[in-house]
Amino acid sequence: MNSQALLILGSQANQEYVEALAKIGFVPEVWGSVRHSLDKVRRRRLSGVVVDRKFTHADVLEFILNVRDINRTIPVVVIGSGKNKRIEGKINKQDRTVVLSESDRGQELAKELAHAIGGDESENV
Repeated sequence: MNSQALLILGSQANQEYVEALAKIGFVPEVWGSVRHSLDKVRRRRLSGVVVDRKFTHADVLEFILNVRDINRTIPVVVIGSGKNKRIEGKINKQDRTVVLSESDRGQELAKELAHAIGGDESENV
């Protein structure tokens, strides 16, 4: 896989899976600010966007809708689940959006992320 930029929204994203994603060819960029993250989506060619709920206080649905206004085709991966089932239902119905359960093992999560984003070399982790 060629290096592919991957934006991660989360102020202190789990370093273990950031490193695991880098090992399989992604170039993870971690941003804590929704505004700066959306600016990156506007200005950069990204392979995908990851929202790490454990490390952000952002309104995930609103963020996804803003990403969709900028780029309808970019994959969005949400790590972790929220408490509001109605909002979760709306998130799950968004095109090209995948919700993954939180995992303590970065290597396994990196494989799931690569698969969700379309990386086909995830088994090399």
